Amino acid sequence: MVKIAKSLKTLATNSDESHVYSLASRMKHLRELRQLSQSDLAKKSGVSQATIAHIEKGRKDPSVGTLRKIAEALDVAIAIFFTGPNIHVFDLIRMKKKYTKVTELNDTVYRSIDQVIRYAKEIGFL
Repeated sequence: MVKIAKSLKTLATNSDESHVYSLASRMKHLRELRQLSQSDLAKKSGVSQATIAHIEKGRKDPSVGTLRKIAEALDVAIAIFFTGPNIHVFDLIRMKKKYTKVTELNDTVYRSIDQVIRYAKEIGFL
């Protein structure tokens, strides 16, 4: 646990926590991460390819229903679209499947865990 905390502290110190991603960039990133084209995502979600393109370009604000369909097709919690520097969503079921060692964690997960650990220490939980 101490080794993990030190790794997280180093990463958080060396990273820019002020960067915030838009809904459009999050959606595009998740789609590309899953190696889906806009057309593939459209078929999988039941949302038109044109709508997906407009959302990804920031030209359209989707309804909650549309976001729910896209989130389900991307296999993520809808809340992932609304995270920010002080709001983190942990999909523990997906995380346990994806990450089995601390060295496999990505930058976002490292920073998120770091913030949770810092808060836990602030309130005396750790």
